[in-house]
Amino acid sequence: MPYSEDIEKRIKSFNSIEDIISAMKAYAGVTIRQTEEIVPNVREYEKNILSVIRDLIVTYPDLTSMERNRGNKIIVAFGSSQGLCGAYNEKVADAVAEVIRDKDVLFVIGRRLTSSLLLRHIAFESYSDSVLSMSGVQPALEKTIVQIMASYRKKEFYNLSFIFTSVLENKAQIVIEQILPPYFDRMLAMGPDNIAPLAYLNAGVIFSSALEELLYINFYRCYVESLRSENWYRLRSMDGASEAIKKYIEELSSLQKYTRQEEITEEMLEILGSGMFYR
Repeated sequence: MPYSEDIEKRIKSFNSIEDIISAMKAYAGVTIRQTEEIVPNVREYEKNILSVIRDLIVTYPDLTSMERNRGNKIIVAFGSSQGLCGAYNEKVADAVAEVIRDKDVLFVIGRRLTSSLLLRHIAFESYSDSVLSMSGVQPALEKTIVQIMASYRKKEFYNLSFIFTSVLENKAQIVIEQILPPYFDRMLAMGPDNIAPLAYLNAGVIFSSALEELLYINFYRCYVESLRSENWYRLRSMDGASEAIKKYIEELSSLQKYTRQEEITEEMLEILGSGMFYR
């Protein structure tokens, strides 16, 4: 049986771990709140861009020459570089395994996700680390989008798809979203506005710029959504770890009391056995 002093050291060690977990939970909570405030605004901006594209293709139908589901795909999968987020990366890797084909090209965001993909024998073109906070989204986005668009502009690629995790109503779900080409048929079905768009630039130039902006804002949204979902998973994992540590500390405290009582009893027996009271 361990000594009460050894048990006390273990209790202090677990208390320190609990303090670290509490700090991680607080940081994850702050990040979740920040991303929750940004996502609705990003979606509204994306909606406005889609409205511009819709007006253009309704007025100039010849612009919709891009075909969906043709040729090979470029897939961008968003995971995490940090651990302690449960099955977050595993679920993204499972989704990639379902949709990827032999000639598709895969770009990975998140070092931990690469490990999950390698276990499934899924090759990828390159990877970059995921972001840790909102301040890291912009630099990571600018670096990644250049590399991916360099591959997309090659003639053998026609489709660009994102795979990421989204949290809605306190429930995480994997989203597979094709970004380019957009869903032109859905836009045409919406019908034109009452007033035709008035522009001084060539329609093709505006259309190309709108597609670039659509790609950019979708990329930004996926980075933010992934950051939120990663911290959502991490917060749930930390809640479980915190409860387990509290339970273990309670068990150690009970054991410490029992052990200390045994030590006191043993000390008393030694004193009585030594004959000190009889002298």
